[in-house]
Amino acid sequence: MNSGLFFLCACSETDRGGIRLCRMESDVSAPVELALTPLPGTNFLSFSRDGKTLYATANTKEEGGSAAAFRCGPDGSLQLLSRVSAEGVSSCYVSCSPDGRYLYTANYSSGSVTEFELAEDGSIVRRIRVIEHRGPCGPVRDRQEKPHTHCTVFTPDGKYLCVNDLGMDSILLYPVTPDGLALPAAEWKAEPGEGPRHILFDKSGSYAYVVNELASSVTALRYSDGKLERLGSWSALPPDCPVKTKAAAIRFSPDGRYLFATNRGFDSVACFRIVSPGVLELADIVSSRGSSPRDFQFLPGGKIAAAANEFSDQVCLFDYEAGSGTLRYREGADLTDLPRPLYIAF
Repeated sequence: MNSGLFFLCACSETDRGGIRLCRMESDVSAPVELALTPLPGTNFLSFSRDGKTLYATANTKEEGGSAAAFRCGPDGSLQLLSRVSAEGVSSCYVSCSPDGRYLYTANYSSGSVTEFELAEDGSIVRRIRVIEHRGPCGPVRDRQEKPHTHCTVFTPDGKYLCVNDLGMDSILLYPVTPDGLALPAAEWKAEPGEGPRHILFDKSGSYAYVVNELASSVTALRYSDGKLERLGSWSALPPDCPVKTKAAAIRFSPDGRYLFATNRGFDSVACFRIVSPGVLELADIVSSRGSSPRDFQFLPGGKIAAAANEFSDQVCLFDYEAGSGTLRYREGADLTDLPRPLYIAF
């Protein structure tokens, strides 16, 4: 897409829900909303490898979870190519396979992964199958009563699909084949009650970082040929945090020197310094300036970061100081009156 453009999805099930195209006019101005593509219940976005197709997950009470494919123009214009039911509840993450032939959604409430076939133009041809997770779950009874898949992320070598299961305290690694995913999956176990939510791999492809929703922490892992090895965990909260929290987003800084994680409840963004690969140090915790920061993202250019505060219907902006990892809130630059902003992509 053209410079400065980004997408923001809002999860309202009304006609205000959907994908908003926004633009940063400059490093000193507030974003401008340019267009809305209606898709009620939109909660996650991702691009194809060539950037020409935008995929979204959406959920409504009437239709359940689904995946949608849009052709994305250089000017950010979107044209709906297809939308297919995931046959799952609360689809919350979507990823395209490295070869562009398959699409995968994580369906949180039904604890499953849906595999779709893609056409050459990026459109969704059909739903191939739904893989349901089964197995022992964690000790947090109100959150780990059953499997809860939360992300679908390919390993950097393209050989495995990582599926974080918050309910099972696990990351399942499915082998990737020309015919889709192979079974069974290998399983990496988190500590009981951590609730692994999302996983990111660093540029080397040898290290990964997991944000644990229930523990509000980040775990560092070493990755090698389908195997994950735990290196350590660090809290994203101050000592004796007075409120119940749920961690959500995890992002690298543009230069890869810092890692950021959001806390909902103790509405904040934690900044970790990456001391060395697989070793973190908590550097700072700043207010998200809103309620329940579901996502955190660096906007085009890398000098401005945004926190999507779901329950205060706003996206708040921060100036980012690359040398120190410091975030400084931008007064008067919020995007407001957004019906449950959940995710930012470009």
